[in-house]
Amino acid sequence: MTTIDTRELRNAFGSFMTGVTVVTAVSDSGEKVGFTANSFTSVSVEPPLLLVCPSNNLSSFDIFNSCKHFAVNILAEDQQDISNTFASAKGDRFEGIRWHSDENGCPIIEGSVAHFSCSTYNNIPAGDHILLVGQVNHFATNEKLGLGYAKGGYFSLGMEHRAEELTHSHNGVVGSIVEFENKVLLVPTEQGYTLPHIDISSDQGSQKAIRQFLDAQGLDCEVGSVYSVYENLDAHKFTTYYRANANNDKTNELGDYIDIDQIAALNFVSSDIQSMLQRFVLEKQNGVFRLYVGDNTIGNIH
Repeated sequence: MTTIDTRELRNAFGSFMTGVTVVTAVSDSGEKVGFTANSFTSVSVEPPLLLVCPSNNLSSFDIFNSCKHFAVNILAEDQQDISNTFASAKGDRFEGIRWHSDENGCPIIEGSVAHFSCSTYNNIPAGDHILLVGQVNHFATNEKLGLGYAKGGYFSLGMEHRAEELTHSHNGVVGSIVEFENKVLLVPTEQGYTLPHIDISSDQGSQKAIRQFLDAQGLDCEVGSVYSVYENLDAHKFTTYYRANANNDKTNELGDYIDIDQIAALNFVSSDIQSMLQRFVLEKQNGVFRLYVGDNTIGNIH
């Protein structure tokens, strides 16, 4: 029998792009529980069925394993903090977020893209998880965009679309923050360090352009979500930067991988690159990545 590397298998499963949900329930004693899950799928329309997969390792596993009702909340693109809370926090995960109970007492998270109130249709043990099938009794949805997840990171379709729209209306620059094992690929110049980047015209898509550039440089990496979209008032160019993950540390003389802990002490070619990387270091530490939109002096963090 072939030996499976469980870590590599988990990484391979994680390459499938999904939405993000929070599954909730309430115990017989009234304890409200929830966990973050991207293992969610629709099963049937007649009858209306869906499926989630609670892990045996959940602290609330016994409640989900025996529940008669549960709810699934599909998170919106601005609810990354809620996803992180239900994925890792201890204690009362519902404290500090807006929610209300459905008719069965299961928490419904306000501001989500959609929610489904379910009665348990079937419960099937499957390895280190259970297949929890729910029959939808009530649901609601809206026009918001959902929070995406792939390769260990979040992405926002709304912001991705906005970056592409702005790129198509301006000539500009597209670059990338390329990571490998807690290091970032930096390009040395006489004026200081910078990030891999390329000039593009308004008829090029920004993400496609940076993918092609990194491929042409011989880098084995995967371009992820957009990280900064701003107008560089000094250079009179519109600028977009994406996050990317490298599969090895080969740079083919494009630059050097610098440990994230050393970035604060380095000199950079411009203040916008420096502030962007300072923000990246902080967000890498707390695990919540956000999107900057504005110009090179002032903007908003989404």
